[in-house]
Amino acid sequence: MTVDTPLRAQAGLEAETLAELKHRLLAHRTELLGREDALRARLAAEESATTNTFVAGAEGGAAAEADDEVIAMLHHDDAELAAVTAALARMQEGQYGWCTHCGEEIGRARLQALPQAELCIACQDVLEHRGAL
Repeated sequence: MTVDTPLRAQAGLEAETLAELKHRLLAHRTELLGREDALRARLAAEESATTNTFVAGAEGGAAAEADDEVIAMLHHDDAELAAVTAALARMQEGQYGWCTHCGEEIGRARLQALPQAELCIACQDVLEHRGAL
């Protein structure tokens, strides 16, 4: 659920703090994009090696397990990239720092620890312990 409220200041964050958080988000996005490229290249190299060579037994199982690990890392990084991109969009819209569920301030300490956070601690706790908001 998104709270339909007019645009507000960036949750009481000073311009310097907001700029630092934006810088961190942009750097994290760059890191994630680079890691994604490397993982996709690794997966492509492993796929070509296993399709061009007969792989059986334990070696084949290890190759399949390595592929699964790379795919899991890609899924994780894709989710993280989506969260970072959404946080940057909220900054652009003037909604950064406000919980996307309840509309309350997320809190400076939480944003310092996790700049892409979209939920306040209370809503995040409900999500983690009850499975849904």
